[in-house]
Amino acid sequence: MSSAVRLDAAGALRRLATVCGAVAAGERCLLVTDHAADQEIVAALGRELAGLGAEVVTVCGDPVALPGDEPPAAVAAAMAGADVVFELTSNFAGSSRARVEACERGARYLTVPGLTWGTLRPGGPFEADFAALGEHARALGAKIDAASDFHLTSPLGTDLRGSFENRRGRPLWGLADRPGGYAAPPDVEVGAAPVEGTAEGVVVIDGSVLFLGPDQLEESIELTFAAGRLVAAAGREAWRLLDAIEVAGDERMANLAEVSIGLNPRSRPGGSALELEGIVGGAHVALGNNVPYGGEVDARAHIDCVLLDATLSLDGVILDPRI
Repeated sequence: MSSAVRLDAAGALRRLATVCGAVAAGERCLLVTDHAADQEIVAALGRELAGLGAEVVTVCGDPVALPGDEPPAAVAAAMAGADVVFELTSNFAGSSRARVEACERGARYLTVPGLTWGTLRPGGPFEADFAALGEHARALGAKIDAASDFHLTSPLGTDLRGSFENRRGRPLWGLADRPGGYAAPPDVEVGAAPVEGTAEGVVVIDGSVLFLGPDQLEESIELTFAAGRLVAAAGREAWRLLDAIEVAGDERMANLAEVSIGLNPRSRPGGSALELEGIVGGAHVALGNNVPYGGEVDARAHIDCVLLDATLSLDGVILDPRI
């Protein structure tokens, strides 16, 4: 990678460290990575953290097979002594038990899998006003708290209904600045785990099956849900999702685990997975594990599927993603 590109990315890496992670001198920072991640980005963040006076340790293991899989035991053990954990892996582990336990011990955890130089660009999603977006995300989360029913639609034919009854809204806004905090910068989103067994309808995925393919699918995938479970997946790219479910070997992976919308106005397609998740006007649904999202299904993995243009309504009222 050229020195010019690394210099261009320095501002975003500094914001990741100081704004998103609130790293201070003397803190113990753990960089969790794997052999398939961009090690130049890992090293560059490490230099930023060291420049702040933090103690920096990097652990590198093999990539997990599926999004949400548990990291290697040695990696999970290393999290026990960290004040701040940066997950700079090639695949997502933020819904893992290891992450949950790290936060329960008080670590601030930032999951930033699949991070690219493109997402670190000047003027990109890391320059968002995360504090202001956090207020907005929490306000929308309160609306989900009070809602009974949801309806997700899109111009391509998405028409999915289900219940959020007694489910808490789950805002993420890019900041993990307090003990036990969890963030996924530059993703800013809000959503919830649908009540198990309630979702019915169709979701058309035109963005990506995150970490299982490109940020832009060549052809959309049509997912059909009945009684809260995936019952069919159609389209030339559907194999990406179906193969992952087969690899998981867990029938609970058919569970509709999450319905969320993006809130970061600086996010664009083509940057990285977490940038794609946070696009304003977009949405994503997930399959599998919903326990960290307030649900009851402890499936092996958590697989997100992104819609580039969608609308989420609560009890018949559109949830506006824009501030």
